Amino acid sequence: MLDKNFKVQFNSKIEEAITKILENSHRTVFVLNKKKIIGVVSEGDILRSLIYKKNIHSNVGSIMNKSFIFLEKKDYEKAKNLFIKNLVPVIPVVNQKMELIDILTLEDYLTKK
Repeated sequence: MLDKNFKVQFNSKIEEAITKILENSHRTVFVLNKKKIIGVVSEGDILRSLIYKKNIHSNVGSIMNKSFIFLEKKDYEKAKNLFIKNLVPVIPVVNQKMELIDILTLEDYLTKK
């Protein structure tokens, strides 16, 4: 399930990330540089940035987390372990070039069972 509401470009505004998070209802967006995933922004990242007086019109690249989990193929067993260990609502699936090719949500995993 690769929805446009899960992706923002690194030079997009924080405001756009908020809108997409509200639309995708999974508390996270992936930050891309063209097609390559370079980071992730969660609701928590946005809240922390606002607490520290970051402007909502700042680039999302300035608040993204560059360290994130991912899968190189859709593997529900590995996804299960990552969901449990990291308590994340969504996991990106990438190719060898770190291009975002799919997304696994916790909802996907639970309904697959």
